[in-house]
Amino acid sequence: MKICLDAGHQGRYNQSPADHRYYESVMVWKLHLLQKKYLEEYGIEVITTRRREDEDKGLFARGAESKGCDLFLSDHSNAVGTGVNNQVDYPAAYCVINGSADGIGMALAQCVEKVMKTKQPARIEHRRGQNGDYYGVLRGAASVGTPGLILEHSFHTNAQIAAWLLKESNLDRLARAEADAIALYYGITVQEKKSGWLEEDGGWRFYLGDSGNYVADDWYEDGDQWYWFDGAGMMVHDTWKTGSDGGWYYLKTDGAMARDQWIIWKGELYRAKKDGAMFEGELHLKTDEKGALKE
Repeated sequence: MKICLDAGHQGRYNQSPADHRYYESVMVWKLHLLQKKYLEEYGIEVITTRRREDEDKGLFARGAESKGCDLFLSDHSNAVGTGVNNQVDYPAAYCVINGSADGIGMALAQCVEKVMKTKQPARIEHRRGQNGDYYGVLRGAASVGTPGLILEHSFHTNAQIAAWLLKESNLDRLARAEADAIALYYGITVQEKKSGWLEEDGGWRFYLGDSGNYVADDWYEDGDQWYWFDGAGMMVHDTWKTGSDGGWYYLKTDGAMARDQWIIWKGELYRAKKDGAMFEGELHLKTDEKGALKE
């Protein structure tokens, strides 16, 4: 799945008359980056309409950025006139008039209602203009076939709401909840995070952190042991492998590189030096008092 996120305004725009510390543009920029973070944890591909906070781009063009996406989401907070109004606080999703975003729009508006604990219930709206959707971003999204919506995170003309949205911990909770709501609506589950040694596909792989990437076609040191992994990421064992220095190194049954020991391979006796490299040259062999070979 692929989603296009739009931070509704650029610069410092729409200052709250109820709390002069609040700017809608600042809030939505922070929020959409948090949404991106949590959506990507679900394995969802996310693009944004603007690469920088101060970048200006036309409304229609922002919506059209969503070409090839499954959803266009533009983040906003609403206003009642130009003055303070502490009575109105409902969240709303303004959805494209073709109805393609109505379901996810209501799911997200209700998510905002639940997290922000608004007094008034969530709703979805449609607004038609002379050329289709009234809002330019939604016209742009509709023009490239993307279900699109504007999500109004209650009203910044409400002092309590503006104060709530100023807290970054609240924005984090909101973004996480909205990502969860999107994933639930589209039936997406969190991708398993693999880390360390895992037995799979008939062998062993080593995953780096929780990145989902495993070591492949390379040496890797785990603890004080060296291992080699083939192109499919499988640990190689019971054979020799060359190193970057051109020397030969033996990988034991457990995959660890042999060091400072004798090796019997295909009926022949070999010696791995302390650094693991195969000894090449003449060996003057001696035995200890029990008859065991030693250098």
